[in-house]
Order: sequence, then C-alpha cells, then structure tokens
Amino acid sequence: MIATRRIFSVLVLLLVSTSWSLFGEPKTSRKADDKSSSGVSNDSYRGLSGEELWSNNCMRCHNIRPPTMYNDVQWDVIVHHMRLRANITGQEQRAIVEFLKSTK
Repeated sequence: MIATRRIFSVLVLLLVSTSWSLFGEPKTSRKADDKSSSGVSNDSYRGLSGEELWSNNCMRCHNIRPPTMYNDVQWDVIVHHMRLRANITGQEQRAIVEFLKSTK
C-alpha cells in the first residue's frame, strides 16, 4: 500500500512538472541583429514587409492612398497618428513609413 502511494505521488509530480513545462508561458527571445541596414526589421510583423503592413492595416478603414499622394513629412505625421489609432508597433510604423518614402 505504501509503495503504491509513493508511485502515485511520483507520477503526479511527474505529470505536474511536465504539464508546467509544456503549457507554461513561452520564452521568447529577439535577436538584436535582426535589422537591415536602415534599422527597420525585414520581418517586423509576422514576416510582412512595409508594403504588406501598409495595405493590411490601412485598408481596414480607408481606401488605400497612393504613396505619392503625400510628401515624406506628411506621411511621417499621418502614420504616427494612425499608429495610435490602428494599434501598430513602432517597428511596424517605421517599416510602413520606409516603404511609403521609398516608392516616390
């Protein structure tokens, strides 16, 4: 009877420790050197480029604007304002602005 309890206790501990390691919060690590020469990551959001981020985020609410519609300073202000409203990260903002400025 005592041996059965010990085996049961060991199995429960093993199950709990295995479950904790499987279902515990994942550890993420970001590479600091994962940036292009411009300082903007090539895979800023799930592997999407600045162009893809721009079309995916802006088309939710707007008719898409051609990049030549505004000058660089205007795009900086517009994208910064929309960063707050669209809940995009700073990294995504930089990738979008870099794309918009590069297409002129």
